[in-house]
Amino acid sequence: MDQSHLNIARDTAQTIATDRSLSFHDLKASSALDLQSYDVDHFGESERYAGASSMPLSAGAVAIMRARLSLPTLTLSLVKTFPRIIRGYDLAHAVAVVVPMDHVTATRINGQTIDSSVVILKGASDCLVYEPEGRLMAVAYFTPPAREPWVRLSDGYHLLSPASDMLVALRGVISTTLETAAYDPDVLDEPDSRAVVEQSLLSTMEAAIRTSVDGRSLHAKTDSYQRIVAEMERLIRRDLMIWHKTTELAEQTGVSVRTLQSATQAICGMSPHRYSRVLRLWSVRKQLRLGSAGRSVKSCAIAHGFWHLSEFAASYRAAFGELPSETLHRSVRGE
Repeated sequence: MDQSHLNIARDTAQTIATDRSLSFHDLKASSALDLQSYDVDHFGESERYAGASSMPLSAGAVAIMRARLSLPTLTLSLVKTFPRIIRGYDLAHAVAVVVPMDHVTATRINGQTIDSSVVILKGASDCLVYEPEGRLMAVAYFTPPAREPWVRLSDGYHLLSPASDMLVALRGVISTTLETAAYDPDVLDEPDSRAVVEQSLLSTMEAAIRTSVDGRSLHAKTDSYQRIVAEMERLIRRDLMIWHKTTELAEQTGVSVRTLQSATQAICGMSPHRYSRVLRLWSVRKQLRLGSAGRSVKSCAIAHGFWHLSEFAASYRAAFGELPSETLHRSVRGE
């Protein structure tokens, strides 16, 4: 069975002339395909199944999109994201196979460049993903069958680099499946047809995994950098009214300033000071979005260490495309 699936996938790859890009312009909502758009404030609702949470680096004007197809035991999604940092994941007894559908190369997971790798998340994964550009990615979510190669994957994350023809084949099957769901949904009305489509996806994923090299680093430096960033964030969140100097954060974390800077740059893609600012701005926005009676922009800003309100408003607008007062007013109105 293993070799036959590998041969089928390779034959599929040979029929695809180019690694064409799928986009949301190629899709439409149908009886089989759910198509939704989100803003940064509501995108988190779509991440709960994975136990993850996204913190935006900038909001911009790009729509966040998700297309979702439900098969008998597998959910296939196409997601267009935004610049962000993602924390998590906790998938219980499931796996998520994340396939890049674009050619963005700047994303990192726990300090490692993802590039065109396929990421597999299984069980609980202590991950921090730095995504400085919006991505287009496919995500297959399912309970892994009790067979190879799934049974040999340990809990955590796996950074896999499949053979180039296997990646093309996997992208091709995903694109064809989603386009069929969009424009010929009647094909998926029959249970047998849905089972065949699901098995095609699983077989192609398995073939891609078998040609892959797991590039996940187990170096002590990567692990220590994660611990340093986690401790730094704990110190920042302990009292958001206080802006710690980098020297103070380094001292309390028990490392040198250079090591703290190197760790934060490697894991988060930015300096400790900027990361502290991003954390605070997103926390302010979440409070303003609650729209509680008596809440004010000034009180929220000061509670997060922003004492110069004009500078705060400028930073907030640069991050989210609107003034903090506009966020609060929309929340109060229930928008």
